[in-house]
Amino acid sequence: MLYLTKVLTLLVLPLGGVLLMGAAALILLARGRRRWAGALVAGLLVLLWVCAMPWTAYQLSAGLEAGFPPVPLAQTPVADVAVVLGGAVGPIGDPPTENLTASSNRVLRAARLFRAGKVRRVLAVGGNLDWMNAGAPEAELIRDLLVEWGLPREAILTEPTSRNTRENAQQAAVIIREQGWERVLLVTSATHMRRAVAAFQAAGIAVIPSPTDFASREPLALDPLDFLPDAQALWGVSKALREVLGRWVSGWRAYLS
Repeated sequence: MLYLTKVLTLLVLPLGGVLLMGAAALILLARGRRRWAGALVAGLLVLLWVCAMPWTAYQLSAGLEAGFPPVPLAQTPVADVAVVLGGAVGPIGDPPTENLTASSNRVLRAARLFRAGKVRRVLAVGGNLDWMNAGAPEAELIRDLLVEWGLPREAILTEPTSRNTRENAQQAAVIIREQGWERVLLVTSATHMRRAVAAFQAAGIAVIPSPTDFASREPLALDPLDFLPDAQALWGVSKALREVLGRWVSGWRAYLS
């Protein structure tokens, strides 16, 4: 199921969808359907343009982040633990913790929560995908990075086996219950927060969102450049659509179960 979900996700994201449409156009062309092939090529070009516009990326990100605005540390409630989800540290490098990803603000947020006295424990959650030739699980890399940033090692627990948001919540819930923690701050990217909160609720754990890594912090002042293709915007649209698909899959899982 994990492999199937990843493959289907790649196929329906902008680049995957465009490649499928391009392949279909070639098949139509080979069968002499030039008009249909031309229409499909025009459609895929329009689709790629729209998905590569900064305006599109902003709108999708803003929709996902709605309801999870930035929370200053001073206004963050005190809790037993901050659960920080993976996706922030890559396995490459020496030490690997230097290979931070775009979501590394999650680790920084957890460190700041601890230093501000908002939590006394940090739970780092996340393992490696089966097809990755990786070394230490990401949860351990996050722990090492937090220690390097001055947090005491004994204050950090790890959950190194989960591979997606659903497993993150399920495995973290086991540790939370074992430790007897009642108030839990959940640290993840703002665009990912809604799906993560739902996953923890499904696992029977009530969490307090502590979002970070915002993609739409301010209202967008329209500019002609916002409607021109941009590689960063295409990445942002793909990231947002992955969240939408993840929520859709989670909803179907809950319905079927």
